[in-house]
Amino acid sequence: MQRPVVIASGAAIAALAVLATAWYVMSPHLALDRLTEFDASPEQMLRRYDRQAVREGFAGQMLPQVDDYPPPLTKDVVLDALSHPRSVRLLVVEPFGEWQFAAAEGLPPGLLEDDEPTGSMPRLMETTEDWEIERGGLSHFTARGADREPSNAYRFRREGLSWVLEHIELTTDIR
Repeated sequence: MQRPVVIASGAAIAALAVLATAWYVMSPHLALDRLTEFDASPEQMLRRYDRQAVREGFAGQMLPQVDDYPPPLTKDVVLDALSHPRSVRLLVVEPFGEWQFAAAEGLPPGLLEDDEPTGSMPRLMETTEDWEIERGGLSHFTARGADREPSNAYRFRREGLSWVLEHIELTTDIR
């Protein structure tokens, strides 16, 4: 009578081990994919990253000259633009790209004039589908585009069974 219970318990433990391993391996890739969903609303995006922590991380990557930017592109405007959901999405979609292109997506409407001539060739995006994941135990991981160097680095922290982006290390200083 105890033999079926032991077999069922063993099967349950094996199933949990498989699920835990699958989560450990796949969850970073799912977190990155969720940040690149173009149909996600800004509200949905804000649940996937810590805007204040990301903003503070960008502030630490700014050269001192940014402190003296005159209006309308002040330091706070640049930080708000970089940490905007649209900008964060583009920074993850394009880990080898220039931060200025992503920041432009987060600027308030009308602040940036579109001086690009009609019919000009669009800019090619520098995307990746191959991520290098570096684990920091069960609570953190850092992702980088694995296709080439240099790549922005994206640090995540675990919240329950989900991951939240908390820092983006750019390949160049913000100037």
